[in-house]
Amino acid sequence: MFRPSRRTLLASIGGLVLSGCLSRGSRGELPVEGTFPNGYPEYDDVERVVAYGEIDPDTTPIYLEPSTTTLTENEGATFTLTNAAGRTFALNPYGWRLHKRVDDRWYHVAPWEVPLPLTNLRAGDSHVWTLRVDNAALEPGGSPDRGGGQEPNPIAGLGGGEYAFGTRGWFEDESHEDAIGFSARFDLETEPLELTPSDAISETKWDDETLVAMSDRGDADSDSTRLGAYELVRTDDDVRGDPHITETLMRNDQLRDVVALAREYDADRVRLKEYDGTHPIFGSRDDGYYEYDGETYEISTRELEGDETDE
Repeated sequence: MFRPSRRTLLASIGGLVLSGCLSRGSRGELPVEGTFPNGYPEYDDVERVVAYGEIDPDTTPIYLEPSTTTLTENEGATFTLTNAAGRTFALNPYGWRLHKRVDDRWYHVAPWEVPLPLTNLRAGDSHVWTLRVDNAALEPGGSPDRGGGQEPNPIAGLGGGEYAFGTRGWFEDESHEDAIGFSARFDLETEPLELTPSDAISETKWDDETLVAMSDRGDADSDSTRLGAYELVRTDDDVRGDPHITETLMRNDQLRDVVALAREYDADRVRLKEYDGTHPIFGSRDDGYYEYDGETYEISTRELEGDETDE
């Protein structure tokens, strides 16, 4: 039987809530629980989103304010979370999030890895993140950092387009289950990002109709690594894959390489051979279907044995 999520219930009754679920503050009230404004990323770990373009900062008790709505490469922008609520707010300063909108869909771009320290933002205080885009690290064949820093300064691997910077947290006297999200949009004016194989690809050759590539990631001499195959098949099956844009592919080394090689060599099948120390091989998190630029690909991973390990 279908059971609506808490978010669904909150969204359906949000317009009826006049009091009780509103956060008290010295300057006014936050949007009611279940508020997820159109035109902003939908965070799945919060009960409401305070979108800068939808609120009045003079009357909102806590909000995230951008220093600009238009950014160029190597120009810095700040995003300031101001707590004027009269009570302490808990947040993870490493817990910023960056999304890009393409064809009316928001994609989470960064970070992919987040430390989990918690800090308190006392009443009247602010926390500032600085974002600066520098794509020079990607030339030639470089890979952007998967994130994890306290702020994206600098951050590489972003093409021009519409982005949203955000974060989340909760008031100290409330539960983390009542977390509030914050989001502020901006336009990045720079060249589109080009999908290319990483510089880890050391060799390519054809095996019948399969393009075989060797990666120098991983330690071939380590007792803890095994040679694995990360395999792509271009498919016409009527399946829905996990959609990607260039900015997200660039942050998954193996997926980036096989998709980029398939496009560069017009290959329907690609086998990437790479040493890996995880169990199961490559973690098997990537097995499934993926969509990119109008194409659908099936990805599978396996450990190579016997003659298949010959390089």
